[in-house]
Amino acid sequence: MTTKLRALICLCGIAPPLALASWGQQTGPKVATAPKTATPATTETGKEASDSLPHNRLHTELMKINSEFAEVFLEPLRCDADGNLYLRTDPSGVGAIHKLNGKGEQVALFEPTSTDIKIDFPASFAIAPDGIVYQLIIAHEITRYVFAYNRDGSVKSQIKLQKPGLAFFPSTIAVFTNGDLLLSGLEHDKDRNNQVMWPFTGIFSPDGTLRRELTLKDDLSIHDMAASGDPKVTSPESPSGNRAVSLGAVETGADGNVYLMRRLSPAIFYAISPGGSVRRFEVDPGQQDFLPSAMHVVGNRIAILFWQPQTHEEILKVVDLQGREIATYDEAAEKDGGHALGLAFICYTTTPERFTFLETMDDNKLGLITATPE
Repeated sequence: MTTKLRALICLCGIAPPLALASWGQQTGPKVATAPKTATPATTETGKEASDSLPHNRLHTELMKINSEFAEVFLEPLRCDADGNLYLRTDPSGVGAIHKLNGKGEQVALFEPTSTDIKIDFPASFAIAPDGIVYQLIIAHEITRYVFAYNRDGSVKSQIKLQKPGLAFFPSTIAVFTNGDLLLSGLEHDKDRNNQVMWPFTGIFSPDGTLRRELTLKDDLSIHDMAASGDPKVTSPESPSGNRAVSLGAVETGADGNVYLMRRLSPAIFYAISPGGSVRRFEVDPGQQDFLPSAMHVVGNRIAILFWQPQTHEEILKVVDLQGREIATYDEAAEKDGGHALGLAFICYTTTPERFTFLETMDDNKLGLITATPE
């Protein structure tokens, strides 16, 4: 199994069943062992998960998508209720989202165009419960936008985010079932001489009006980690950044809540309702220095991929919507130093349970790794 694609995945993050049997050319199975379990996750109340957790093995298969070349793919990577894959690319600085159907054919290209907005670059995106794609747009101005696309890839609407006060830099987006948007990112300190930015999370109406700004429990501590120069969240080259926020992830659950993840270990989750109520829990990989790289919410489950940046070992953990552990799969690094499963975690399904990852084939065509519990 090659690892070229994994090196190209940029960690700059609702998937009902995906008909993977129809994807491309199958090139043969591989079996990976999943050891027993890791330390149970704890919720905000300290309640432990069950001690009787399933001991599973993962059976993986590699399939080739002849119609698509592997490129530089940017997080997030997603799939939808109809079994389509959405891949965000940025070759030569031209960003777009490729939509592939169950046969591996490109059926739409979501590329932002506007006659009245100068676009610097498109950023993260979300698939709404009704299948409409929403994408953060960084324009050549202080104001931020969200573009909604029609199913054929054309721009449906341009939403101007009306946030008063300090400039902010959204990095993740999700859509509630009522059409409201949840945006999370960073905003400047009131003292413009202070480079360290603050976490910002807000609920916006479909027309871009800020309905409610949310102050989350860990915002202060996450800000203070960056202020102290903690390498887990910031770097001397980018002292104003905070990777716990900008490299986090968010998806809408079947219960109508949006699940926002901070990139810390243990991973911090906030279940946010359309009305703005917040429930917090943590998911512990059970190993030190393993960071969450991607997550997907399906039904009443969340699948989180953790990885160790130096050793490339991986832990795939499945929990319920309260953070209680359901299953854990530990994957050792491959002999060539590559990832056993991969950072490019694109899809999770539960009927049947299946985890899907991207891969680069020897001829640079796109491949899919599907992992199923034995």
